[in-house]
Amino acid sequence: MPQPEAPDDALDPLTEQALEWQVRLHSGDDDEATAQAYEAWKHTDPAHQAAAEQAEELWRTLGVALPRRRHGPPKAAIAVMLCGLSALSGVAVGPFGPPQAWLADERTATGERRSVVLSDGSQVDLDSGTSFDVVFGPDQRRLVLYTGQIYVAVHPDKARPFEVADNNGTARALGTAFGVSRDGAETGLFVAESTVRVHAADAPEAEDVDVHAGEEVTFTAARAGTVRKSDIGGRAAWRQGQLVFDGRPLKEVVAALGRYRRGRIVVMDHDLNGLRVSGNFSTADSDKALDAMAAALPIRIRRLPLLTLIQRDPARAAP
Repeated sequence: MPQPEAPDDALDPLTEQALEWQVRLHSGDDDEATAQAYEAWKHTDPAHQAAAEQAEELWRTLGVALPRRRHGPPKAAIAVMLCGLSALSGVAVGPFGPPQAWLADERTATGERRSVVLSDGSQVDLDSGTSFDVVFGPDQRRLVLYTGQIYVAVHPDKARPFEVADNNGTARALGTAFGVSRDGAETGLFVAESTVRVHAADAPEAEDVDVHAGEEVTFTAARAGTVRKSDIGGRAAWRQGQLVFDGRPLKEVVAALGRYRRGRIVVMDHDLNGLRVSGNFSTADSDKALDAMAAALPIRIRRLPLLTLIQRDPARAAP
């Protein structure tokens, strides 16, 4: 009888071995002999070297810290490492998002979208995995965004400007409708109506940028990027349960898909982040989106409990 094929999401043997070495090295029981044996294994073959580099990068990305262990198989520790992500039951925490997200005034779980009307009459649409605090006073209206993305339709109030703030800076509405998103180290903004003024947290006020209807910008705490034309319909498509990408970098697409999956998506090869992705995907089926990307790009997908790895497919050359 023929043996069943390994599932597509199974770990290849070298990756599994490399992860086992990481568990041994970080278990608290490692010694010089273990480190030397790992180096010898790593340099046995170029394939070992590649698997080791990926495992080391994954370990750094997850920020894993295992308790000291005297006995027990490495595979069990790998399961602990991966299943430790199971705390991600909605809004991300720890290395996956700030702890303030759990205590935010408004938040959505993974896969949840909803709208809220604030006390001033402004409406805010929350995407999956979104959290923010509401800070209203006699002379201010401010949302502090921790995770995810929002679309705001601002109710006019000349006495109290409306702002959305995060660690990277502040977006002050000079009009009515705009969207703000947190994607890793960057904040994204698109404007559907009128104008929004962006102030990067560490930049002088003279470098503030006005973004007009039909435009978008990304900014960090250091500076705002170049204002560019925006596909507003595509940017706001998540409000109707769709994700629309027209030549967007893989890194950006992965960040968007990550809002609709429990756990984490990790791109193991950094040079893949610049691959361009186009397509129209349902937010209710991120697996289908990943499969479509794997069919169109030189990548392969490995699905683990609460962890999805995107790796280069050596059988296909990059376009």
